Amino acid sequence: MRFFSLGLMSGTSMDAIDAALVLTEGDRDHLALHVQQEYPAGLRAMAQKLLRDPHTTTADLSRVHYGVGEAFGAVASRALETALKKKIIRKRADVLAIGSHGQTVFHHPEERHTMQLGEGSCIAAATGLTTVSDFRMADTAHGGEGAPLLPLYHRRLFRREVKRGIAVHNLGGISNFTYLGPGGRVFALDTGPANCLMDVAIQKMSYGKAAYDDQGKVAAGGKVHDDLLQGILGSAPVKTFLDRPAPKSTGRELFSIPLVEDFLSRTRHMSENDVMATLLAVTVETIRAGYERFVIRRKLPLSEIVFCGGGAKNTFLLERIQSCFPKVELRTMEDYGYASQALEAQAFGVFAPLALAGLPLSHPHTTGCREPAVCGKITPSANWKQVMRTVPSLRIRL
Repeated sequence: MRFFSLGLMSGTSMDAIDAALVLTEGDRDHLALHVQQEYPAGLRAMAQKLLRDPHTTTADLSRVHYGVGEAFGAVASRALETALKKKIIRKRADVLAIGSHGQTVFHHPEERHTMQLGEGSCIAAATGLTTVSDFRMADTAHGGEGAPLLPLYHRRLFRREVKRGIAVHNLGGISNFTYLGPGGRVFALDTGPANCLMDVAIQKMSYGKAAYDDQGKVAAGGKVHDDLLQGILGSAPVKTFLDRPAPKSTGRELFSIPLVEDFLSRTRHMSENDVMATLLAVTVETIRAGYERFVIRRKLPLSEIVFCGGGAKNTFLLERIQSCFPKVELRTMEDYGYASQALEAQAFGVFAPLALAGLPLSHPHTTGCREPAVCGKITPSANWKQVMRTVPSLRIRL
């Protein structure tokens, strides 16, 4: 069956909202359109306040919840109008459903708590399309960590490559990988920070003039201070996370702004280059440890690692990772014809019809849930009757 769906995504950095229009034909998904819009500055400030201010109120929470929903709805509407102008679709109703990840503002996997804001009703009202949102809650209700959710989609994309043993590695705010091996073997885990610590540090050191270390150029000019590196890796909360078995997940609650602020308070004698080199080493070392413990020691085949996310553009970071695994080929999603920046939004576009069809998204080997869980909350809209007519013929395989 051939159908369109629309996925919406914003990462923990809150720098932009991505919309991906996906055309699904059988077992293949095609990115028909990608629209990216900068996060509204005022909304971003309100959402970030929720992350760090213990005195936020239920009113603050409600404002952000509806604000994110309205912002996502506006981006979805823009994507639909662009698709109409480009004649990708003839009418909005050509799109079966919208899948919205929302904005993560809290993730505490040890207690099975997670929260993504962005009211689905706002998106459905803005677009006239049935919307599926809040995907992670169902997984936590089934005993899972609520993350990561993309592993089975990674398997869908790389079904032909699993015989060689590959990993699909996302370098967003947090670093996580999906291992895909022979015999349908799949598992996933967060390894620790990817860009989140480095981004906060360079934003603070540049007084907001730099959002990130472009291609790792600042870090490349510095040297690693091993005592400070081990201080972060050996701190009780971080070590506790690193020692946990897979599957496991983490977030900015652990690799946080206060952690960076404390680090910077002890590095005033250091150059910005050394600061960034040391924080990049935290990312590299936690990635190395993740593969060493869960793949290499188990003697699982690993022919290549395919990177996606913003960190895939950090050439110095990839060089340092390559030095840890000299016999493993490192590639990016673009090498396979996929758009890294659109991939997560594309995945949630596919997750929407998956939920409508009542098919599971999470699995015990990927999130630790007790049994495979159907994920997402459905908000019907003007096309609901059409959705109900279409659902019986949906055939989606992850």
